[in-house]
Amino acid sequence: MGALVGIDLGTTNSAIAALDRSGRPEIIPNAEGERITASAVLFEPGSELRPVVGHAAKVNALVYPDRIFEAFKRDMAANRSHTIDGTAVTSTELSSFVLRKLAQDAAKQIGPISGAVVTVPANFTNEARRATIRAGELAGLKVEHIINEPTAALFYYAFQHAVGGTVMVYDFGGGTLDVTIAQVNGRDVRIVTSKGDPKLGGLDFDRRLEELIQRRYSEASGEAWDPKVHQLHRPVEEYKKELSSRESVSVQVLGPQTRKVVVVTRQDFETATSTLITRSDLLVDSVLSEAELKPEDISSCFLVGGSSRMPRVSAQLTRLLGHEPVCHVNPDEVVAMGAALYSGVSADPAELNTAQATALSNMKLQEVANHYFGTISIVVGPDHVGRLRNSILIDKNSRLPCSRTESYYTISPGQTTVNCRITQSATREHDPDFVRVIWSGDLGPFPEGRPANMEIRVTYSYDLNQVMHCEFLDVATGLQKTVDLGVREGAEFEVAPPDKFIVE
Repeated sequence: MGALVGIDLGTTNSAIAALDRSGRPEIIPNAEGERITASAVLFEPGSELRPVVGHAAKVNALVYPDRIFEAFKRDMAANRSHTIDGTAVTSTELSSFVLRKLAQDAAKQIGPISGAVVTVPANFTNEARRATIRAGELAGLKVEHIINEPTAALFYYAFQHAVGGTVMVYDFGGGTLDVTIAQVNGRDVRIVTSKGDPKLGGLDFDRRLEELIQRRYSEASGEAWDPKVHQLHRPVEEYKKELSSRESVSVQVLGPQTRKVVVVTRQDFETATSTLITRSDLLVDSVLSEAELKPEDISSCFLVGGSSRMPRVSAQLTRLLGHEPVCHVNPDEVVAMGAALYSGVSADPAELNTAQATALSNMKLQEVANHYFGTISIVVGPDHVGRLRNSILIDKNSRLPCSRTESYYTISPGQTTVNCRITQSATREHDPDFVRVIWSGDLGPFPEGRPANMEIRVTYSYDLNQVMHCEFLDVATGLQKTVDLGVREGAEFEVAPPDKFIVE
């Protein structure tokens, strides 16, 4: 019997954890002895595309700037393709290299890995979740479940610390920001709602700091910044981290013949990133509004993710909520440890020893749907004109498992097929132009000569593993189209002409 692990596959850093014999999660260091692994992949010249992963990749970034790949997690939904030595490598494949290193290094210490729980941002789309599962498979892992990163972090806090009431998780990583609200009673965690910004993270603060340094250099030297000529002595991320503990940093700029030092203060940095902080403030306001809560209703706010270490973050949350956020656990490690806990809670009891089963016996998790799911229909208005409409069946924040059935009707006499579509959106959107179609297929053929207004019954069922079972049933003939739209499944589809849609 192999070990169960939890993996935080991060934009900038990743980590892996496993349950010890007593049922407590522990971070497993990589082969270099590091508790977190940089999510960086480097292809050295002549390496025949054998990647270098982690810190060793990052230290060679200045030597091979065109051969290192980072932040590819942001492109998981689109599975962006990169080219190296004439060979295409996708974001999913790059992620698999990071997962493989984590798993292989861990297996040398804890033995074979039988299954893994991998975390994803709460705002990840179905495509990005599927790509994450695929990356795990390419890495040789059996991915048993995925779990949202803020949920995993809160699961660990509920296990390790006395937590109660209505709480907020502020998960600010390298690439994304998620804000989650939950009800916690001891070790019983019930998610209320989550909202996220998939393009707001530490990387964006790095860019602002780099731009600030370049301006300071140009002001001091009178020279325009030339990226082909000028370089920073250290990665900009290191200067950003220094500004979390110091009021100013001295930045060495390497030129073709000289070195120049420019000074950047924390106040300079906070001014340069004020619009990014405003975006995070708006997200907090939005998630409170969605949960129909006021700031004073939040009993505790937990900081997660490396970017939450910036002093401005804590100060802003204190201002917004009226009390300081807490960070009792290393924010870079808590997600992986929560995922390891969930790997035990969701496992077959036969895979746990008596101590582990006892330690996890009272852990409970109630998740919610993180998006709206619907179908495209035609609504005929008072003017007798049909208009396309996204009809929502599963509401965001519906407690899982949940199920809903709605009836629709064919629009044309003699109609032999209907095009069935499953949609996903972050807001309650009825305009088809602003939703994502995540599956499409035809139901039919129906007998010729049928009248219009024949019933098509649509059922969506969303289970605890965030797998949605969809059924499109033609009531008269019994013909049906069923789709299990979990993170492991995908479908290619073609756009159908409007007269093939079903109507509400």
